[in-house]
Amino acid sequence: MSGKHFDKAAAGWDQKQRRVELAAKIAAAISSTLPLNKNMRALEYGCGTGLVGLALAPKLSTLTAVDTSTGMLAELARKIESEKISNVTPLRLDLLQESLEDKFDLIFCAMTLHHIKEADQLLARFCDLLKDGAYLAVADLKEEDGSFHDAEADGVMHHGFNPEYLVTTLAGLGLTQVSVKEVHSIIKTNEAGASRAYPVILVTGKKG
Repeated sequence: MSGKHFDKAAAGWDQKQRRVELAAKIAAAISSTLPLNKNMRALEYGCGTGLVGLALAPKLSTLTAVDTSTGMLAELARKIESEKISNVTPLRLDLLQESLEDKFDLIFCAMTLHHIKEADQLLARFCDLLKDGAYLAVADLKEEDGSFHDAEADGVMHHGFNPEYLVTTLAGLGLTQVSVKEVHSIIKTNEAGASRAYPVILVTGKKG
């Protein structure tokens, strides 16, 4: 994932209504699918400006909001301060390069996995960081032909994911109750004026 690209984009990130709408749909889907509660210590990876995480934080005990972009984390920290949020802690960390000692009751990420070349390794790291009985939720694009991102888009490592691949991978990592569902559809219009829908899927599972 290119930190510089996201650093530059951070200040105006929330100004795209499509992003705000998508984050709300993902947060609602996680909330309705998993039994969130005030005892849960959660980790969000690829938190960005907190569009998903801050929507879920009131339902959780604590949220460690992780990203590799200092610009995104600065925007999140500004929100935390202005809204006087006490249970969210921003953290700059690359889970594929650095260790994290804590274990969590919930780990989630939204529209992050397609920016990670070593997606399998990241999913394995998530599972390692889950407590027994904890939950994982991963939202991302359903596999597409590469037309979703602009040609100059930075840091795109996967053109979405095959739902069966995600389910099989998480089951292979020891998760149970693994399921996948479509939670949103992003409508994009190309230069020729043709509109196309790109499904967003949510895969969830439980450790143990």
